[in-house]
Amino acid sequence: MKLWQIGLGLIALIVAAALWNREPLALAYFAAKVEESTADERVLLLQDYIEIRTPEGDGPFPVVMQLHGCAGPRSAFHHQWADVANRAGYAAIIVDSATPRGFTRETALEIVCNGKALLGQERAGDIAAALKLIEQNPLLDASKIVLAGWSHGAWSVMDYLTMTPQTIPGIRSQGTMFPSVDGAILFYPYCGVGARARFAKNTQAPQTLTFIAGEDEIVDASQCIRHFEKRKQRGAPIEVIVYDGVNHVFDDPSFGPDNGDWYDEPAFMDATKRFENFLVGLR
Repeated sequence: MKLWQIGLGLIALIVAAALWNREPLALAYFAAKVEESTADERVLLLQDYIEIRTPEGDGPFPVVMQLHGCAGPRSAFHHQWADVANRAGYAAIIVDSATPRGFTRETALEIVCNGKALLGQERAGDIAAALKLIEQNPLLDASKIVLAGWSHGAWSVMDYLTMTPQTIPGIRSQGTMFPSVDGAILFYPYCGVGARARFAKNTQAPQTLTFIAGEDEIVDASQCIRHFEKRKQRGAPIEVIVYDGVNHVFDDPSFGPDNGDWYDEPAFMDATKRFENFLVGLR
């Protein structure tokens, strides 16, 4: 199911609002419906579903936070990227936003990928909670954090970077502050209707590396290219890599026979090198 084919209820409200330049109001409506909790309560929801993989040594290590796509995490996939982060000297924390909410892969495909629940702006609260966990872990260096997102996860990262602690949907800030972000790595992000980054100014503008699949069948690559090029023209520190002829999830050799033709080894190897070099360059 394609991310841009958002569920009928969501698309009807947001597209109607967008036609009248009211997309921010529509997203505010959905944000108000998110069940509220404190950041600590969100931590309790997620903490048993966050995996930490560290390089050899005593630490504390700089951190890459990995945010999965709309269907949920796949261990083999995220471990391959955690291994790259570890080679660069970073700890990787893999945040599962699906399982603690009761989503199996099948239900996530039906509900999250269709935009019926857990929009990027809501999932930004998971990023905030994971940042608190980073601060609390002596093995992790909260002064050097990179957010890495894939598809829906990249959408969530982009939304988070437009927010303050007081504007994260579903999180009562109670004066809570979160560590700043030093970098962002975005794989084939969703940049369509419902993404706050389309209209909201960034509250953080970290160094950003973006990978676009030129023949993406899941998200509209051209929307993202236009979005990032506009931000670059305004001075944002963004590098955009477009892989022509490559599809969504080009970097997952284990995705399965139905989508095996999406894996592109040259693009994957190039992205791996750029991912690692980007992390090393931030240290």
